[in-house]
Amino acid sequence: MQYFHVTQNEIDKKLFNIFVGISLGNKLLTSELAQKYVEWAYQNTKDDTLILIADDIDVVNWQIFRGFSSDEAKEKVRQKAYGVAGMFEKAKRELYKRNNEPGYITKVHTIFWDDIRNQGYDHLREILRSEYDSNKIFHDRVLYFVDKYVSLRSVTVSNEQKDQLAEYIISELPTLLGGIFWNNKLYNLILYPTYIDSGMSQFVLDIRAGKYFDPLKMQLRQICVLVEDYLEEPVESQLLN
Repeated sequence: MQYFHVTQNEIDKKLFNIFVGISLGNKLLTSELAQKYVEWAYQNTKDDTLILIADDIDVVNWQIFRGFSSDEAKEKVRQKAYGVAGMFEKAKRELYKRNNEPGYITKVHTIFWDDIRNQGYDHLREILRSEYDSNKIFHDRVLYFVDKYVSLRSVTVSNEQKDQLAEYIISELPTLLGGIFWNNKLYNLILYPTYIDSGMSQFVLDIRAGKYFDPLKMQLRQICVLVEDYLEEPVESQLLN
């Protein structure tokens, strides 16, 4: 694991409520990893823990990479999301039984993307969308991550499709920049499973430091700190499953 804008000492003091961001495109997610994430987050969180499944924003990937219609993609995402949610619910139950610790059930919550949508999230997302449309430096940096994701799949996509895929990153960034507010509680440390050379957490720090535009535009009331858990890049056969 690598820490961004947070220290091990701060984590040990349990200063943050932790959420775990789970991408449906993570082909390396296993029941063992699910248990690892739940256990680490629960043991280090201030009060509660969230497992945040990035379902709605994944629809575009099924449309572009699989050629599904909007309705077909939404149904596939719904099925996949509930399957992943079930994996984490099972992990919670197994950890509860193993440790005789009911907090794994009562203090770890599995939620979906629509659960975190609120006025603050939508406002920040619109600012980032505007920067993507008008700020070439920011636009090109977002596309850098899109190109890396596309290259993993060894496919060719049009510039228009790249703009559509960029919506995933633009939608994800508000949670990485400012955390999430759910059920009247702020969650401001994310455990972020990622491939080793992602660079997304550093991108977040650079945005907050003003590398791409004036960060005061975002009017962040709080910031999110990040812990990356590194995964090996999937092979092509895994991406096709």
